[in-house]
Amino acid sequence: MDQTLTVRGRYVGRTFIPDGPMPDGEGTAELVITPTPPQTHRSVADAFGRAAVLRSGDEILAQIRADRDEWGER
Repeated sequence: MDQTLTVRGRYVGRTFIPDGPMPDGEGTAELVITPTPPQTHRSVADAFGRAAVLRSGDEILAQIRADRDEWGER
């Protein structure tokens, strides 16, 4: 290997996971870890806030149908 390579990836659970294939060559290596804040698993719905009362899919569909019926033919 003639040049220094940078292998990007993640360090999770005391294991390095590369973003791509590892090089074929061998040589001295150094692992530099840049801490990132923990990411919470969020839903797209979180961007819109929270509903006061959670409804089932059937309840939402019934409301949509009722609203559509109120609009009538246009």
